[in-house]
Amino acid sequence: MGRSILFSEMNQRPFEAIVVVSFVVLATTSVAQVLDGAALFQQRCSVCHSRETTSRAPSPEVLHARLPEAILDSLVNGAMRVQGSRLSGAERRAIAEYVTGRKMGGDVTGATVGRCPTQTSFPVLSSDPAWNGWGQGIENTRFQDAKQAGLTAEQVPHLTLKWALGFPDATSAWSQPTVAGGRVFIGSQNGTVYSLDAKTGCIYWTFSASGGVRTALSIGPRSGESGFAVYFGDTNANAYALDAVTGKKLWIRKVEDHPLARITGSPALYKDKLYVAVSSYEESQGASPQYECCTFRGSLAAIDVKTGSVVWKTYMVSVPPKPRGKSSAGATLWGPSGLPFGRHLPLMREGAWSMWPPETTTANPPRRPAMLFSH
Repeated sequence: MGRSILFSEMNQRPFEAIVVVSFVVLATTSVAQVLDGAALFQQRCSVCHSRETTSRAPSPEVLHARLPEAILDSLVNGAMRVQGSRLSGAERRAIAEYVTGRKMGGDVTGATVGRCPTQTSFPVLSSDPAWNGWGQGIENTRFQDAKQAGLTAEQVPHLTLKWALGFPDATSAWSQPTVAGGRVFIGSQNGTVYSLDAKTGCIYWTFSASGGVRTALSIGPRSGESGFAVYFGDTNANAYALDAVTGKKLWIRKVEDHPLARITGSPALYKDKLYVAVSSYEESQGASPQYECCTFRGSLAAIDVKTGSVVWKTYMVSVPPKPRGKSSAGATLWGPSGLPFGRHLPLMREGAWSMWPPETTTANPPRRPAMLFSH
C-alpha cells in the first residue's frame, strides 16, 4: 500500500484543481537504486540486532522470518521509526530486503512509469493558479482568492478526479503540495520529492532526500542567477535547494547535529534567506528510563539561499543542557531542554511556525535576533 495525492478538475474547465488525500495500491516494476543492505545493517542495526543473549532486540534469525514489508513498516511507522527516520527510502528498503532475504516489488520512487515525455519550461506567472509553500505567503494566512486560485467555492462540489499518484513504501502523506509554473511539487514519507505536471500528473523528475519529507516545498528565484529553486527540509535535519526545472541538487545543509533532530515545520522563504525551524524525536525516547533525556534544544536558522551557508542560528533554550540527576534506571537526566514559545521577528512554535520579517534598509540591516521572551 502507498499513500497518494489526487488531483481533481472541473468537468468543463482545462485546469482548476484542488488536492485531497486517499489510499491507492501502487504497482511498479523495477528497483531504481541498488544499495548494499548487508553493509547498511552492519552499520546501522547490528549493535542492537545481534546474537548476544543480553540484547532485547530481535536477532537476525528472527528478522529473517518476517516479510520485508513488515520490516519496512516498523522502520516507517512502528517501534523503529526513530531509527528509520535517519535512513533514506532506498536504505530502508535495502535493509528490509537483506534481513528477510526477500525482494519487494516496485521502485522506491514509483517513477519507472508515468514519466513526462518531454521536459518543459518553467514559467512562473502571477496570473497562473498557484500555491507556494505552507501558508501561501510569508504571512501564513492560508487564504487564496478565487482569481488567484482559478476556482470558486461554488465550483468545488462539481470537481471530478483527474489523476492520482501513489507514494511507494509509505503509510502517511505528510507533505503539502506546492503548485507553481504548471507543476506540482511534493515530498513523500520515504524521502522522494516529485515534480509533476499539474494537468496530467506525469513525473518530470524525482529526488531522493536522506530522510522523509514532511514539509511543504517553497519555490523562489535563484539568487543572482536565472531560473527557480525548490527549498524543503527532511527528518534528518537537512535543508535542501534543488533546481526547479531539473531537480538537480544545488546544495544541502545539515542544520542540526543532534542525532534525533528533524525538520517538520515548513521552511519560510523571504528574499535571500530561508528560515528553518528544527524540532526532534527525542520526546519519543524520553519514556524509557534507560534513555539519557533530554539534550535537544529547538532552534531557528537563517540560511543563505545561494550558498546554503548558515547566516545565523538561535536556540530557543539559551542555556546548554547539563546533568540534573538520575533516572530510576541510573541514566543521567539532562536539562533544560525542549522548545518554548518565542515571537517578534520570526514567530515559531513546536511543529509549525510563521514569520513576520522586519523592515530592512541599508541603515537597518538584517541581524541575528535576540530572544525577546518565552514562556
